Amino acid sequence: MPGYRPADSGRLAADLALPLRPTARPVELPAATPELADRLHFDLPWLQRAVTLLQHRKQVVLHGPPGTGKTYLARELARHLTHSGAIRLVQFHPSYSYEDFFEGFRPRANGTTAAFELVHGPLRRLAADAEADSGRPYVLIIDEINRANLPKVFGELYFLLEYRD
Repeated sequence: MPGYRPADSGRLAADLALPLRPTARPVELPAATPELADRLHFDLPWLQRAVTLLQHRKQVVLHGPPGTGKTYLARELARHLTHSGAIRLVQFHPSYSYEDFFEGFRPRANGTTAAFELVHGPLRRLAADAEADSGRPYVLIIDEINRANLPKVFGELYFLLEYRD
């Protein structure tokens, strides 16, 4: 439940030394327009249903045969919902991993030696940008999601994607 907090959550957080963050109000997504429907050659009710699903479920999976415009549709719908700086596109592939998607240590040259550096992935960067600009919707488009080993890519994020506010 958005905004739900048990009565003793302040005590529990203090006991665990975790700060409580206020729950953010969801950003209202703009409705689909006839102009968007005409530009994309989609029915307005279908596009509005996609926007409504994004508003309430926060995610939509487009599926269909290759080359039918799913990525194009996702990008244009994202452009309708927010500005281009709030949109990220990631393409999954068989060797893509959690370290690529969220964060992981990567070797970096450090003068004449090599060292490992913690590098944020696209999801971590998008989340940080969205937290800093909470009044705007942010969109992550995952292209070719079926090509990756999803448990390897999402790891414990599976739980967060299912049970989130």
